[in-house]
Amino acid sequence: MTQPDALTGGVYRYPRYYAIGYQWNTEAECDFLEACLAKHVGPEPAAVLDIGCGAGRHLLELARRGHRVTGFDLRPEMVEFVNAEARNAELQVSVSVGDLRRMAVEGTYGLAICLMDTFRYLLTNDEILRHLECVASHLQPGGLYVTDFWVPRRWDQIANEIYQWEQTRGTTTVRVFYVQHPDSVDPVSQTFEDELVLTVEEDGASRDIHGERTRTRLIMPQEFDALIQASGAFEIIGRFSDFDESRPLESDSQSWRMVSLLRKRP
Repeated sequence: MTQPDALTGGVYRYPRYYAIGYQWNTEAECDFLEACLAKHVGPEPAAVLDIGCGAGRHLLELARRGHRVTGFDLRPEMVEFVNAEARNAELQVSVSVGDLRRMAVEGTYGLAICLMDTFRYLLTNDEILRHLECVASHLQPGGLYVTDFWVPRRWDQIANEIYQWEQTRGTTTVRVFYVQHPDSVDPVSQTFEDELVLTVEEDGASRDIHGERTRTRLIMPQEFDALIQASGAFEIIGRFSDFDESRPLESDSQSWRMVSLLRKRP
């Protein structure tokens, strides 16, 4: 990444660029969420809770489709951006600053979502179990919880992978680099540091935005199943290698994203 200019303060200080970099596949992912709702909850628009909503790509799209959407994110800049986008689009949403480890939300929902690796900020089994219990307490009977997070393609490449992609909106191109730092691995806690880096091409200039190195948890599929069972709050009704019910997650076709569909137990 060559770089004549740099923006400081971390990726999340620049929600517009973050939104451009992550705009891919939003409609298809929301199609999947709506299909899950129609199949398991009902055909009517639902109340949806977006946990760690980021720049709001799912939240805003679901609001456009008539769902009643509430969301929160740890970063005030993201919350301000989502609220501004909602006002500009004349969408009714409720978005605030909040932490998935200490959820302080009100209301009851038919669907909760926690997507794009956000779930991996829960670093211990206790944090995960408390989070699952809290989410379940805000779901209606039979309500759904959809999570989506990275899993390694190869055992010998754990915390040693780099992913990159590019998105363009208008005259702005954003290249996203998801970088893992193998030097930071703690095998006891199954945690390591990862980082987002954005390269922005705009107005004839190239800028890099380096994210903060953030500690996240590695959660393997079998381990996730055991935690769900231990929580007593949910049952797993589907696990997929993409936002596509025709692509179940299997050992010989494991995706870098594991999409899990959970249903609140009676």
